Amino acid sequence: MSVSLSKYRVIFQYLNQTIKFKTSILEDSFWHTIGISVAGKTVAMTTDCLNVTNKKIERDFPTLLSVKNNTFRIGKCDSDRSLYQASSPGMLKDVIFVPEADAASQACPPRPQPNYELDNNIPMIPGKQMFGNPFRKKIIVFFFFPDIPIKSYWPRGSICTWMDVGNLAFDVYSQKLKVCVNGIWQEVEVDADRHRLDYVIEYQMIPLDSPSIDVEIFHLPGEGMFAAFANNGIVHEGQDPTGYSSILYWNDGKFKFYQKLETDSAQSWEFFTIGNQFFLAVANYGTSNSNSTYSTIFRWHRRRKKFKKHQKILTWTARDFEYFQIDGEHYLAVANHAKGDENEVESCIYQWNKISRLFEEYQKITTTGAYDWTYFKVDGFHFLAVANAFNGLTTLFFSILYFWQGGQFVQFQTMETNGATDWEWFVIENDMYLGVANAFNYGPQNFQDIDTHYTNSTIYKLNTEKRVFEKYQSIPTYSAIDWEYFGIGSDHYIIVSNAQNGGTFEQHTSIIYRWQGMDRFVPVHKMATPPTTDWEIFTQNKDVYLIYANANDNTSQVLKVKFL
Repeated sequence: MSVSLSKYRVIFQYLNQTIKFKTSILEDSFWHTIGISVAGKTVAMTTDCLNVTNKKIERDFPTLLSVKNNTFRIGKCDSDRSLYQASSPGMLKDVIFVPEADAASQACPPRPQPNYELDNNIPMIPGKQMFGNPFRKKIIVFFFFPDIPIKSYWPRGSICTWMDVGNLAFDVYSQKLKVCVNGIWQEVEVDADRHRLDYVIEYQMIPLDSPSIDVEIFHLPGEGMFAAFANNGIVHEGQDPTGYSSILYWNDGKFKFYQKLETDSAQSWEFFTIGNQFFLAVANYGTSNSNSTYSTIFRWHRRRKKFKKHQKILTWTARDFEYFQIDGEHYLAVANHAKGDENEVESCIYQWNKISRLFEEYQKITTTGAYDWTYFKVDGFHFLAVANAFNGLTTLFFSILYFWQGGQFVQFQTMETNGATDWEWFVIENDMYLGVANAFNYGPQNFQDIDTHYTNSTIYKLNTEKRVFEKYQSIPTYSAIDWEYFGIGSDHYIIVSNAQNGGTFEQHTSIIYRWQGMDRFVPVHKMATPPTTDWEIFTQNKDVYLIYANANDNTSQVLKVKFL
């Protein structure tokens, strides 16, 4: 017994009999279902769970057919190549062998308003996972029935059995997705037009007092959404070069000015919550890398609805703050970049004192030209990655990953980076990734100082068996300062900021990459933006927005995602 396919026919062969069914559904490039059912002297072809064609065979199909120790060949090709040559090219998704006369009702979704009479003598079999009419290429499904008369019938109404509870089905008649709940196939609401990023448009220009190094999006319960820009200094003549940074709030679909906070060449903001208190910590670089400066932690004043200074922390050319919790304790790590010409300095982890309500020094870690701390957690283990940028001789050396052990962070793994400025942690389908943005290629490896801003940034993937991060993909970047991961529907994206100096217009574009399985991350959108140093993603009323910090002039921007 065999079933073969050609461009216009489905051919069923049983013993010395050949039955040919004409069909045109194999001509297009969409998914289809084809069912072949046999019972008694009848063979039927069902296409897309909609149309049934019956034909007679001369010899009865056996009532009992043993398949024990039998062989099933799919896509057979032997010395007689006639079958192979006549087959229709395409993709085969599922082949299903189903017993009993109600097999079609098990493999196809129920009709919403049946007009068929049930034969009460035919046993009902609990339903299985539904197969409807999906898209792309072809899907072939075969049904084999025993010797019971074949009838076109379906379960009454939208009734499903306890075996179907939780199963999803695509109803080809109503073109809707349904789920079995309490014995009823109920429609699932799907926002089908918002699952794929199509392109990005300009939405709002944000004028600021100076170029911005970083932007932090955060929400305050009862107050709404805010954006904190780390302004690198007032550039207007005659004004304080250290200046202020701006806090904006979202109102009527736009960001509007809310408050200025005093900063000293701000590099980054970190928002966090402790109990019912809300904090903003700013990493201040200062006016000179030869002198220390104070970075500041601001606290939200509920009555005045403003941020007020809460604590100052002595730092050296601070680049970043990272907040995290471990075992109910609150920590804040600062990345100190350098002390004058000395790039190897001590960065510090602070712990929250519940009595004094202040952060106190907890652990010092030696870093080298540190730009960024990134915290993440894997299976109960706590990790902290530092991006080391420059050791005084070269940008090509090691950044370090630490993990929490015995109340301290200890070295876990070193990874070679090239002027590292940012780490980004994200998860795709239970796989864990760590991306580094490499910004500068200086040192003996590039002794001619050619294209110093052109580097390869790297995505690492966690090998859970070896317990180590391994190189997953290298992506050419141009002075990359930031990676930002985001998801839309079932798609996964990362965006890179190609930020700073030199290079062509093409090299300065910001690029969005989409994860495409075996293809890994593929560039899908190139955006003509100014030099950007930070990207953030936020949503409002099902709309998705991107916002960037402009490192070149006083105007940053909000972009809006358009969907297919």
